[in-house]
Amino acid sequence: MSNDVCGYIEPILDQDKIDELTKFIKHSKLGIQKISKNELYNYPDNLIPTDKIFNFLIGDVPGYPNATYLIDYDQYAPNTDIGFPADPKERLDILINTLIDMIKLTNATKMVVSMTECNQIETIKRIRFSEMRDVIHADFEAYQAPPDTLYEIIC
Repeated sequence: MSNDVCGYIEPILDQDKIDELTKFIKHSKLGIQKISKNELYNYPDNLIPTDKIFNFLIGDVPGYPNATYLIDYDQYAPNTDIGFPADPKERLDILINTLIDMIKLTNATKMVVSMTECNQIETIKRIRFSEMRDVIHADFEAYQAPPDTLYEIIC
């Protein structure tokens, strides 16, 4: 099974913002890559972006498309070398911090992001940017796994 994190940023980014985001992605330890809107699997029609929107996928490391460790929510033994902290809350914070940085860097008005196991979206939540960290952590805590949720984050 694969754990997936994908989404998009609105509004359409100007070239300066694209350049800044590209630089951010290049220096990120996570595998952030641009994808087509067709790769936003199981998104409802009303949340499919236009063609010029920046769509992304986030994996554990560059070149790897899955967020296997970032969102599995398993507690690993302290000496286990997975390239991330053993604590699932700390790993989730790495992802959330990355999303926050992407929002701030691009001056996004909205980010839509799904966190799923096998691209299955069960719930859609519209949340404010200021509550994003608390809501996402609460969902992972409740499910003890990827919550199969699409978050529409309003900035």
